[in-house]
Amino acid sequence: MNGPDSFANACVPRGLPACMWSIEFQVMLGALVVLLAYHAVMFVRLAFGKRLVEPDRDLPISVVICARNEARTLEELIPLLMQQNHREFEVVVVNDRSDDDTWEILQWMKPHHPRLRPVNIPADERFNYGKKIALGIGVREAKHPHMLLTDADCVPASTDWISLMAAGFRDGRKIVIGHSPYAPSAGVGPMLERYDGAIKAMQYMGFAQGGFPYMGVGRNLGYAREIFFGTSGPRRHNHLMSGDDDLLINEAARKHNTAVVSDPRSFMTTRPTPNLAMWIRRKRRHYTTAVHYRFSHQVLLMLLPLARLAFWTALVLLAVKQRWLEFAIGIGAELALLLPVTIAALRRLQAGALAWFALPLEWLFLLLDPLLYTSTILVKPKRWK
Repeated sequence: MNGPDSFANACVPRGLPACMWSIEFQVMLGALVVLLAYHAVMFVRLAFGKRLVEPDRDLPISVVICARNEARTLEELIPLLMQQNHREFEVVVVNDRSDDDTWEILQWMKPHHPRLRPVNIPADERFNYGKKIALGIGVREAKHPHMLLTDADCVPASTDWISLMAAGFRDGRKIVIGHSPYAPSAGVGPMLERYDGAIKAMQYMGFAQGGFPYMGVGRNLGYAREIFFGTSGPRRHNHLMSGDDDLLINEAARKHNTAVVSDPRSFMTTRPTPNLAMWIRRKRRHYTTAVHYRFSHQVLLMLLPLARLAFWTALVLLAVKQRWLEFAIGIGAELALLLPVTIAALRRLQAGALAWFALPLEWLFLLLDPLLYTSTILVKPKRWK
């Protein structure tokens, strides 16, 4: 006797139960295919590939730092940079309208450190601008054609930082993308910031290794002078309060001219943000640059979280409907194929014990990121520091 059940079974390929073809399972399967593609093309090399780099100690390098009210951090960073095991380098520090004693500290340190070159931008209440103006002045003052960028609140992981990043310029590369992990610190804010920073680094470094470079962070980034002056980004986006590093790299970086250095000795450790509110403000500010990325990058960056959201939503619905076989296939693929890559990449990026909490933190940020992004659209951030 024919009925609805027999008709449904007739529509399923022989050997597969009808329940395998629920709408939730098909959504989960489609999202899983997308996620597997990202992990295979973008993230596997970062997680399991070669990390150690042979230093290049001969390439002349200009280190450029834009500092605003950073007197105390510069007192720590400058001596550390002067200990770098590199033959020819200088440190250009742009004092960007500080109202503390940053400029006085730089003048005091200059006789003790011949490689230090301070540049001053006096305060002027008539003008309000982001970091890009200071960066442009620093790049113009640099005497070497290859430069490394970092921030005053960073600390190099080793005395080989300059030489390891300089090695990225081999074979005619013009852009070098590095990593700047946040130092461990107690509290919810530092934990979220540290995980978020590691995930973002996994994403932009993995994309670059997969042939789709789209951004870098100014805390650990290198490029040739011609890249800075050969792109329109620094001029077109002067009205933005942040994003100078993102947008320049997004415009200029290509597979053939970009290198990724993931050697842990090349990292620049960053001090954590003092409190949760300040971290949220910084994160919101960074959202303002993404809409200026190339369209293909926007698609790739949107597709990844959408696939994650679809995957987990479908899994939850399968569990609610007690479709345990379909649920087991999805969670098994996550635990066997996706999660090991994520954990390995996060551990390499010095996320520490947070790597083992990757799943609950991923769920949290699937909710948090849209909320912060929406708030950024409604209320625009207005200052870079």
